[in-house]
Amino acid sequence: MEIFSRHIPIIGLEGQKRLINAKVAVVGAGALGSWEVYFLKKLGVGEIIVIDRDFVDYNDLARTIYDENDVEKPKVEVLKEKFGVKGYFEDLNPSTVELLDEADLVLDGTDNIYTRQVINDYCVKNNKPWIYVGVLGTYGNVMPIIPGKTACFRCLMPRLPSRPMPTCAVVGIMSYVPTLAASLAVSLAAKILLGEDIKSEMIFFDTKTMEFEKVEIPRREDCEACVKHNFTFLEKQMKIERMCDGSIQITPPEKIKVDFKELAERLKNSGIESLVTSQFIQFEDDYAEILIFKNGRMIVRGAEDEKEAKNLFARYLGG
Repeated sequence: MEIFSRHIPIIGLEGQKRLINAKVAVVGAGALGSWEVYFLKKLGVGEIIVIDRDFVDYNDLARTIYDENDVEKPKVEVLKEKFGVKGYFEDLNPSTVELLDEADLVLDGTDNIYTRQVINDYCVKNNKPWIYVGVLGTYGNVMPIIPGKTACFRCLMPRLPSRPMPTCAVVGIMSYVPTLAASLAVSLAAKILLGEDIKSEMIFFDTKTMEFEKVEIPRREDCEACVKHNFTFLEKQMKIERMCDGSIQITPPEKIKVDFKELAERLKNSGIESLVTSQFIQFEDDYAEILIFKNGRMIVRGAEDEKEAKNLFARYLGG
């Protein structure tokens, strides 16, 4: 307890004990998520659960807690080594959302609207608080969501956007922006875990103008999630998405337990050489490079469109 002695005058011994006994899930372990994990650890949260599907890349280094020794490692494995988190090398979707069951609170470390809608439907349905966090360029926004009390994410964004949203890969982001957003998110997480009052509002900040603003977000009377309880984003369906590097990711509606040894043998019999690691199997199909993960998630690089990628999924995994 001595390590957290500077917290005690502010939140008291009982408050620190509540944090030590808390379980917080972080979805996404990139620029936002890695710093959220860092601050949660420094806060003294007893168990941190991390869900992420990605590897550390060189372009992550300027805005995350990772260093050059971590490149090409799964982000969750690095966070296990550094902070002792419980890590799941998974894509958060309707077939894996039960990974959030043991958490008292969920923090958003993602970079896409669909995953946030899945988190929102799950948390509203299960009466579990979560914190939405978004960053881009020089600005960010943070919004606490307390089911039954505040507006939810679908009050803010009732449906998926009809066109691709700007991303950090295209627009860019300053390295200090995710750190500030993560700090604000964890401070709100502490307030929630300590039972303090939370308002239905969003915090906006812009580090270029040094402006901060709090805006009240009212609950929508016709919200499909928190009013009507239509949790459509929890319905299991095949998910196909275009990644920032142009590759296409396909996530099956249900987990598929892939036997790498059997698949490698099948590929070999077809004249295809493969690389097998503990996390994925990688091979080429004519023009396309394919990575298949243990749960059936597939990444295709080089496919012309989503239809071709889906055909490759069917060829090697069925469906």
